Amino acid sequence: MPSKDGPALKLAFLWHQHQPYYKSLLNGKYHMPWVRLHGVKDYLDMVEILKDHPSIKQTFNMVPSLLEQILDYADGTAVDPHLELSLIKASELTPDDKARMIETHFQANYDNLIAPMSRFRELYDTRNKSSSWEEQDWLDLQCLSNLAWIDPMFKRSGRLKDLVMKGERFLEEEKLEILEHQKKIMAGIIPTLKERMEDGQIEISTTPYFHPIMPLVFDSSSALEAMPGAPMPQNRFRRPEDVNRQVEMAIEMYTSLFKRPPSGMWPSEGSVSEDIIPILAGHGIRWIATDEEILAESCGNPARSGGISNLVTSGDLYRSWKFSKDPDEMTIFFRDHALSDNIGFVYSRWDPEKAALDFVSKLAAIHRNLLSKGISDPIVSVILDGENAWEYFKNDGQDFLNALYSLISKSDWIKTTTFSGHLDENPQSGALSKLFPGSWINHNFSVWIGHEEDNKAWDMLFKAREELVSFQDSNPEFDLEKMKLAWKEIFIAEGSDWCWWFGEDHIGPNNDEFDSLFRAHLANIYYLTDREPPAELFNPIRSSFMLAHILKPINYITPVIDGVLTHYYEWQQAGYFDCLKAGSTMHKSENVISGIWFGFDTDNLYFRIDRGITVDTTRFEKMSFQLEFFEPVKATVSIENGKYKSSIKIRDDSAILFKFVDILEIAIPLKSLTIPEKGSISVRISVREDGSLLESWPPSETLLIGLPGSSQGEIPWIV
Repeated sequence: MPSKDGPALKLAFLWHQHQPYYKSLLNGKYHMPWVRLHGVKDYLDMVEILKDHPSIKQTFNMVPSLLEQILDYADGTAVDPHLELSLIKASELTPDDKARMIETHFQANYDNLIAPMSRFRELYDTRNKSSSWEEQDWLDLQCLSNLAWIDPMFKRSGRLKDLVMKGERFLEEEKLEILEHQKKIMAGIIPTLKERMEDGQIEISTTPYFHPIMPLVFDSSSALEAMPGAPMPQNRFRRPEDVNRQVEMAIEMYTSLFKRPPSGMWPSEGSVSEDIIPILAGHGIRWIATDEEILAESCGNPARSGGISNLVTSGDLYRSWKFSKDPDEMTIFFRDHALSDNIGFVYSRWDPEKAALDFVSKLAAIHRNLLSKGISDPIVSVILDGENAWEYFKNDGQDFLNALYSLISKSDWIKTTTFSGHLDENPQSGALSKLFPGSWINHNFSVWIGHEEDNKAWDMLFKAREELVSFQDSNPEFDLEKMKLAWKEIFIAEGSDWCWWFGEDHIGPNNDEFDSLFRAHLANIYYLTDREPPAELFNPIRSSFMLAHILKPINYITPVIDGVLTHYYEWQQAGYFDCLKAGSTMHKSENVISGIWFGFDTDNLYFRIDRGITVDTTRFEKMSFQLEFFEPVKATVSIENGKYKSSIKIRDDSAILFKFVDILEIAIPLKSLTIPEKGSISVRISVREDGSLLESWPPSETLLIGLPGSSQGEIPWIV
């Protein structure tokens, strides 16, 4: 360990707490449950654990839009789909309710949230046979799904401990107890933060209200400095006034809750540029923080490579820096990327004691180097997500955090501090002549702009904002409250979360929901101002999902409708949607349908549905299948128990044919469908078992099958 001689190594933790804005301003309902579920697992306990470690000081960055949503849950006004399903009496659940529960109530880390509870694990293992579940099974799922998300700290004693010990055969009133405990935890988050801040143990920093990428909202072309030549949106988005308003709203929210203005800010995604500094300084922000790579690009020295001149070896990473843009000045801290990522992504797989020792050993190596360089006022910044990492740790990370905090407390050469606390000691800071525009990811903005989907989202936002300004100018007497909400929707849509899920950077089970939610926020701008939203807001932005899982037809086909693959080439020139690949992307554990083939000739539209490898032919044959057509006419064709039902008017000289043996083959006469010249058919295929919906393909879009007029003799194509 380092010598006690020389300055102590200051260590500043910043835990960033954030969730997207899930609430609809039209009906007040929440589209997703993650504020509540992370709230009962990750927000309060992170502060409460510090009671056992009074010498540990930390900074919590609380995004204002998250605080707003926490307040809704605390006062009982927030209802999300998971909560809504949980509140229904198990005896009153409909088949659709149960199908939704299978999708929502198992969205949790298997190893650390599901497996430790034997009954929850049993339900998970039998979820594909849920059609045979009894009422008690559904009630147990409602209880366990909510109990699992509550942090272990709150289940060590009292009534929650009793319910965990019981483990199964819950009662309806016990379910309500669990949900009431969740509400109490949510209600305790903000008061506990305030109490710890008043005690001086923590600092609370902020972020612009709806978590926008400030440099891009200020001027979207700022992305080009780090991404020269990257494709940009058709319309240059340039709204410094929106950056100012987002910061202003954040400070208003912060001050109303904590009775003082904030001193510091973690800019959304660590995104910075020179342009935003005057706005932040003008609102009294003393410090901001971002990633080490931004410092490397700003001062022209590599972060870790390049020998003794790199930021780590020279010690330049471990000091505060000042950037001036006359007349404004801002102190900037740069996080140690490696140390932060070790907590976020590595230590969850380690023994907690060994992980804590490794972290402190790395700090010791840094301290020894700094002492040898004679660096004064050194500070190590460890900044990371304060919620998502913990579900990958045993015991929600508490064993690791207790071990880490205990070890730090015993190390007299380490002094934890808040960022404002460090500034209060008037440290020597380096001077930056340039601040490189970028984020904590790859020191650029490529996650949020440049991809076709991201750019499309920016153009949609641009259009909605321009049209709102025009409407407001033309209707000065319009309802002020509605107009205020419409502008709130603009600021929500400026948040970073939507473009996080566009493009190819991040894939998860809720990508399509985030796409839908972004477009819903934009559509609400029109609804709130009594206008019809443009048609583009009803079509998904994400195209990669379809493109990644679909093959286009290359010729006409005329398969024999006999329920078997008659010959190898029968369907080879048809289109194909790969449900297995799509299911893997969405983290599905079983696919009832492995793939969908589609095509046509001059007389018929053909579909072939292949069963998944875990589904035997007897079970597959008993399922019901529905082809739902959306364009050019709305119609359905249902196949069940060897018969079909159709809302399509079938002519006397034609009929829908289908046959199941090993595969399901279907032929639908084209003359029964009203298809304009060079038209297309939009269709989605669903499968049910015992009335419960198992799958829909594609899950949130449709197969859009281009059908050139037969007189044209053209080859089919897929959009």
